Amino acid sequence: MEATTSLTRGGIVASAIGETLGLPAPTLSFHLAHLSRVGLIRGQKESRFIRYSAEYATMDELIAFLTSNCCQGEACLPRAATCDTTERRRRLATETSTSDKEPS
Repeated sequence: MEATTSLTRGGIVASAIGETLGLPAPTLSFHLAHLSRVGLIRGQKESRFIRYSAEYATMDELIAFLTSNCCQGEACLPRAATCDTTERRRRLATETSTSDKEPS
């Protein structure tokens, strides 16, 4: 979870991901290359390191697909029914962040 959080908060270098997860470099390289190839993460070269970060648009589409297709159209989680499309999820996120900022 720590590695995933780091990917969404500006990125993390591959060596730090490996240390966090306890993965050997070749295994980590394989998985990062695959995630990058399918567009879920993006690698940016920094000196002799590569900083990986989340690709939100692709992740958003994946979440929408999984949410709407995971249980053959039946809501399997309480929030899944309200977030089964990218539009609904973005609208819910906007509404939630707006209501969090409004004074009580």
